[in-house]
Amino acid sequence: MNSMNTSLTSRFPLTPLTMAVGSALILMMQPAIAEETRVELKQIEVVDSAEQTYSVERLSSPKYTQKLVDTPKTVNVINEAVLEDQGVTSLEDALRNVSGVSTFGAGEGGGGNVNTTDNVTIRGFDANGSIYTDGIRDVAGYSRDTFNTESIEVAKGANGTVSGKGSAGGSVNLVTKAAHLREDKYSITGSYDEANTARLSGDFNKVLSDDSAIRLNVLTSGGGDYWGNGEENYETEAIAISYFDKLSEKTDLTVNFMHMQQDNTPVIGLPYITSDVAAVSGLSEGAIAEEYWNNYYGVKGLDFEEVEATTITTILNHQINDTWAFRNQTRIGKTETNSTVTRPWPDTDTNGDYTGQYTSIYDKSTYETNELIVSQFDFVGELYTGAIRHDMVIGAEIYQEKVTSQTPTQTNGVLDGITYSTQTYDILNPGTISATGSLNLVDDGTFTAQGLAAYVSDTATINDYVQLSAGIRAEHYKTEDETSDETVDSSANLISWSTGINVKPTENTSVYAALANSQTPYGSDLSAVSVGRGNTAVDTDELTSSDPLNSTSFEVGAKAELFDRRLLLSTAVFKTKKDTYDQDDDTKEFTFGEEQSTGFEASATGILTETLSLTASFTKLDTEVTDDGDADNEGDGLSSAPEKSAALWFAYNKEKLGLGIGAEYNSGINYWHGGNISFTTGSVTLYNAMASYQFTENLSAQLNISNLTDESYITDYSAKGSFLPGYGRNAKATVKYDF
Repeated sequence: MNSMNTSLTSRFPLTPLTMAVGSALILMMQPAIAEETRVELKQIEVVDSAEQTYSVERLSSPKYTQKLVDTPKTVNVINEAVLEDQGVTSLEDALRNVSGVSTFGAGEGGGGNVNTTDNVTIRGFDANGSIYTDGIRDVAGYSRDTFNTESIEVAKGANGTVSGKGSAGGSVNLVTKAAHLREDKYSITGSYDEANTARLSGDFNKVLSDDSAIRLNVLTSGGGDYWGNGEENYETEAIAISYFDKLSEKTDLTVNFMHMQQDNTPVIGLPYITSDVAAVSGLSEGAIAEEYWNNYYGVKGLDFEEVEATTITTILNHQINDTWAFRNQTRIGKTETNSTVTRPWPDTDTNGDYTGQYTSIYDKSTYETNELIVSQFDFVGELYTGAIRHDMVIGAEIYQEKVTSQTPTQTNGVLDGITYSTQTYDILNPGTISATGSLNLVDDGTFTAQGLAAYVSDTATINDYVQLSAGIRAEHYKTEDETSDETVDSSANLISWSTGINVKPTENTSVYAALANSQTPYGSDLSAVSVGRGNTAVDTDELTSSDPLNSTSFEVGAKAELFDRRLLLSTAVFKTKKDTYDQDDDTKEFTFGEEQSTGFEASATGILTETLSLTASFTKLDTEVTDDGDADNEGDGLSSAPEKSAALWFAYNKEKLGLGIGAEYNSGINYWHGGNISFTTGSVTLYNAMASYQFTENLSAQLNISNLTDESYITDYSAKGSFLPGYGRNAKATVKYDF
């Protein structure tokens, strides 16, 4: 750890950090000119589930100094009460509560990049590189479990001043559970569903003294054979420990540790009969009939996925004086992913013609180790210039992200060291395809990214009716892409900014306009290998020296708190433009392109009455490729961006009885290629329901039914000849014991 910090500080000048800290100290020394409220950075607290509601007043990050009603951007929050009522245990399922967010892939030959990791798009733009945990970017790709998650926050639109480099569409932040001093609280939860998924988790908070507490969250789960093929399985073992210590009256320390292991046999696709295959086989074009969905189209003995993730985080809060506080958050993390998964692939002869059979030799393999070390320094406080109050954040961030990858070698498309029981099969009757042997992995290289950033933001309250906000973040970003053949370096200086005006007709309402940007340099999400490495048609030197991709978002919206501030209504219209890397197919020259997303959003979250809670959202999108290197794709829409999407969930809770009903809708995912829609999933509406009962003070039970009407639908698609169906009706029983 010390050597890594030494490396970082020696390779970057500390001028931005020095400026940020120095500015903060100067500002904190200025006297307040009016009476202020004490500014405090408290530990992240989790409200007991029995006391929770759907209402959310603020975001977890100290970088957001205002309440949600006064934050000039669209933000959706899914808190623990919603997660528990819906029986949600994964990030993918939780995000279905947020319209305008898709959890489907897009890419691979114009179709979906079907895989087992979290795939997130926001307002039509890829956000996989903008998934955060407690405000720190999680660079690894895997399926995230919510066993240690208090809430999930989705901030929409370009927002580089808060999150740094990243998505034009927005970001997702998972807020972890932390130890608290309120009381001893223990719970054990067990569940089982129709896919034979058995799950057991525990949440234990122990107050050790007046100033310290420890919290333990544990999980074991397995199962998930949704189609009854006898092979699909997902196993997770995880532990999270949080320790809180109030070191003094003004200083507290939280240390969080998380370790998670997954051992999965995933299914990433069933056969989709293309027109070429249909012409040869005589089968109908389209998704294979449902009667064959219980066939296993993977390779037994070969297909697997193993994930191991570990993070250690320290959070130090210090109250400097009545108006300024300091926070440092430091994390070390490592995630290792090893995976080889087979998907249905049409077989061709030596002339490239389809045979009507499918082949088992084409795999999707990932062998990566992601490492992260990051430290954030935030001074949060207020000062006055005359009668104007300034809520300010001044900070700096230093980080290093590294991914080391390996690739299995192949000969004529067949994995070296692997012997298949058969290399082709009948699509309707694949039988049991198996393989023996071991893979031959070769080092693919190491990609390292280092960054140093300084930022400042200010919300100036002019009077009771007007707030002005502005922020700026300066970031220096360096990468080193090292392979056995060469080492390619790149660097970029990023400037992100934001500005907004918020008018408050009443204390509980606001009307705002905001303009912000974000910048994405080469290799921002550690995926430079997919852009330049191994592609002789791409001028890597030109790519690495190119300007960062710029995204700009403009949003006008209104918010209101109703029912004694327990229900938050939000609505907004927006427009985002994003630069893209592009290439002329004829000249192979590297160019920039542009994509655009415009739309309208509305949401409501909170409490309608003492017994009725609500979370709802609606989004209408109009997306377009506005500039393309060779004009082939100009006018296309963006994939994984349904024109309309909506989510609705009502929960009724009175005394011992709880009931819930909800729906999810999207108008269809269109996959574009070469100016045409190559595939569309079609619109789908899913209904979900819940019933719970508190038998005793300690014991409760809950039944969740998803896809209540057992709709058949497609969630993802690959132009290579496979698709992923959505899950049918699934009942899940949960028992919880609190003590």
